[in-house]
Amino acid sequence: MLRSVTIDNKLLNHLVDVINQEFEAGREITRSKLSNAIWDYEKGAIEQDRDEQQ
Repeated sequence: MLRSVTIDNKLLNHLVDVINQEFEAGREITRSKLSNAIWDYEKGAIEQDRDEQQ
């Protein structure tokens, strides 16, 4: 499923970290890996927002 994503600086830094880790390990950087990295970031950002509201 395709969807649009707004990339802020924190997400961009997270993606750079994921890409660097994959590159250093000699693994291929796939669309699936990037999609999972974005999803992981979004889950973390949502949890952080909930914690701040409480």
